[in-house]
Amino acid sequence: MFDLESSIQLWLRLFRKHQAFNHGSVREMELHLRDHIDDLIAQGHEPHEAFEKAVESFGEIQIVAKEELWNQKKKTQYTILNIIMLNNYFQIALRNMRKHKFYAMINIIGLTVGLSIVMLIGLFVSDELSFDQFHIKKDQLYRVVENQYYAGQEVFPVAVTPTALGPSLLDEYPEVVNFTRLSNENFRFELGEKKIRETGGIMVDDRFFEMFSFPLVSGSLSSFKEQLNSLLLSEELADKYFPDQDPVGKSITLSDEEFQVLGVFRDVPNNSHLDFKYVINFENYITKNPDRANSYGSNWLYTYVELDPQANLQEVNEKVIGQIKKYSEGSVTDIYLQPLTDIYLGEVDFVVEVDRKGEMMYVRIFAIVAIFILLISCINFMNLSTARSAKRAKEVGLRKTIGASRKQLILQFLSESVLLSFSALVIASGLVALVLPAFNQLTDKSIDLLVLLDGGNGFALAFGLLVVSILTGLLAGSYPAIYLSSIRPIHALQAHAVRSKRQRFGLRRVLVVLQFVISVILIIGTLVVYQQLDYIQNIDLGYNRNHILYTYLPKGRSEVFAAEVRKQRGVLSAGRTNRHPSYVLSSSSGFGWPGKDPNETILLHNMGMDEHYSATMEMKMVEGRSFVHTDSAAVIINEKAREVMGLKDPVGQSIDAGGDWKIVGVVKNFNFKSIHTPIEPLLIFNETNLNRVFIRFEPGEEGNIVSTVSQVWDQFFPDREFDFYFLDEDFDRLYAAEARTSKLATYFAVLAVLISCLGLFGLVSYATEQRTKEIGIRKALGASVQNLFLLLTYDFTRLVLFSLVISIPLGWYVMSQWLENYAYRIDLSIWVFAISATLAMFIALVTVSYQSIRASVSNPVQALRDE
Repeated sequence: MFDLESSIQLWLRLFRKHQAFNHGSVREMELHLRDHIDDLIAQGHEPHEAFEKAVESFGEIQIVAKEELWNQKKKTQYTILNIIMLNNYFQIALRNMRKHKFYAMINIIGLTVGLSIVMLIGLFVSDELSFDQFHIKKDQLYRVVENQYYAGQEVFPVAVTPTALGPSLLDEYPEVVNFTRLSNENFRFELGEKKIRETGGIMVDDRFFEMFSFPLVSGSLSSFKEQLNSLLLSEELADKYFPDQDPVGKSITLSDEEFQVLGVFRDVPNNSHLDFKYVINFENYITKNPDRANSYGSNWLYTYVELDPQANLQEVNEKVIGQIKKYSEGSVTDIYLQPLTDIYLGEVDFVVEVDRKGEMMYVRIFAIVAIFILLISCINFMNLSTARSAKRAKEVGLRKTIGASRKQLILQFLSESVLLSFSALVIASGLVALVLPAFNQLTDKSIDLLVLLDGGNGFALAFGLLVVSILTGLLAGSYPAIYLSSIRPIHALQAHAVRSKRQRFGLRRVLVVLQFVISVILIIGTLVVYQQLDYIQNIDLGYNRNHILYTYLPKGRSEVFAAEVRKQRGVLSAGRTNRHPSYVLSSSSGFGWPGKDPNETILLHNMGMDEHYSATMEMKMVEGRSFVHTDSAAVIINEKAREVMGLKDPVGQSIDAGGDWKIVGVVKNFNFKSIHTPIEPLLIFNETNLNRVFIRFEPGEEGNIVSTVSQVWDQFFPDREFDFYFLDEDFDRLYAAEARTSKLATYFAVLAVLISCLGLFGLVSYATEQRTKEIGIRKALGASVQNLFLLLTYDFTRLVLFSLVISIPLGWYVMSQWLENYAYRIDLSIWVFAISATLAMFIALVTVSYQSIRASVSNPVQALRDE
């Protein structure tokens, strides 16, 4: 009986024994044989007949083997030929680079600068986007935030929440599987002779380390929940207070209370929106303040929740939106969950936001700038390559005449551009390594290439750079390759055949215009950012921030301390308050006044001060007076509060704030938040229990004021370290992002203009080289240097002027949109655009003039001697 399967395997064994066939080819023949047999059986043949006919169709094994060997040989030859051709292309590219060093140098410098900027900005953007990505549960973690709604005001977004919110979310919603509360705290550390006020402390629930990936390097969390006075230290603080010893189990005093160190955690990464150095148990606070445990009345801490992996965020937000309203009658607050990875670059400007906060707007701006500068570099290459097409036209014609295909020519020219791009990449990589420390300082980053390479990302980083280099080479070389390879041999071998009118007014000039459009927009952006920053730094805040030193004091002793400070030499005034003048976040909607609509909920900010504070800060009263020592229940309102409250003659009227407070004055509006935010209504109460003293000192006393106040401090608080701050430095830190942006914009604009000028210089050099004999003839016929200069600069000057027509409206639109982010901003002046245009034209003329003047004053005999 015929066995089809055995017959097929026996036939295949003959092929497997032959050296011409490998496993793949035998498998391919088997599939063909089986398909043929199936077709024959379907036609009505018996299996043995179908097998015999199918085998017969393949032919003799020796003939099949001979064909297979020939095919393999052809494939090998083709592969070797491709390798040889690629090698040949690169050799030609190197030869052309050596032959035309000047133009190769211009291209390499332009591409190097472009790739360097792309690499630096890429590192910056990558670092910004990496925030909070290291947490294992990052996709399940959310911060609970609020939207508050008040009469006559836009939505009021708040990042902090009440104490009881976290526990209630865990108890009432099965989608919430964990929560933690977090409050930033600063304590005075005392250990032996060390008495230091340490910033960077947080109070958290014991679940915090279950949710977030901040691993311990020593110790244990097992008793963190039960032991109220437990403390966890960062590696930095552990080394500071317990050098060369294990801190676990040891005690340390925090603000007169003894704590035991339970563990040491790894220092918080720089790409975490949370920044802390030590952790204490939140239950410690609740035990001392049990009335706050179930409170919904005060927003003062951050609440984070962990959702079940299967939970739907939109559905959860729809459920929890009214959670505060459920427990707080009359509340105007909705809540929702903000993904952890959206916090750092989130575009909502929350009140009481964390200190580590980025701006997605700047990430987008820098990414676009990087693309534009790289595009300018590529345009340089395109322009110089196509401008020199006449030089290479004969080469193209000869290659086509002897049989080169257009595909081979395109590959040759692309090989040249990729080689140039790779050379630029090598140089750019070294340049980035050199300038990275300065770039880190400029951007307030701590990017380390060695860490990136050691972190398992070395291969990905190298591969990414190689891809960028190849893409840059392909982008820069694509148009020249297509253009040059399209030249017909009969035209290519004719003199000046490719210098047509169409070429003179073609894509090359469009690319020059595009270069200068981008450059001028960057110049406009730089000037506007500089003007806005200067406006911020010199704006009338409503108080004088200069020559102010301030410090924090224990409540109850601040009044006598301030009185003593006022007696010191060099001190002009000293006043007390409970809020920083540029960070007043305390607010309430529970105030009442004559004529208030009981159905309206109006939010008023509030702070406290003594009778010396307004004079110390040089605030201006527009109605009534400031506080005096005899005031007991007095309040001052700002102009915005007078407007919102609808009080025409507020002085003498009363405000219900848990008692009657008499309005004694109206202070001129001052910025008590960032100037990104419009001025809001503010109540200032006359209080005595104030813990901050602001000291105005005489100009020129900067070197003495610290020691002067320190001596007074030591009289009152000999056991505590004197911590002090300068108000103008706080202001500079508040707008550090704008200052960094201004510097970066300046550098990028300069580099963009430099690259554009490099390309323009190369084009002018080549244009004058091509017109050498024309210039010689014109000079021989009596043309002046001035006439020749105008002749050579006319075309390029016209292109720059045209680029100004396009770039100025675009620059106006882009910077108008950017300024919308500021409540207080400059008006775009015509002088910004006039200066940008003049600067661009001047730089372009200087670039063009060197080669033009050089050609104009050259000896015509030298130009015509070949004739």
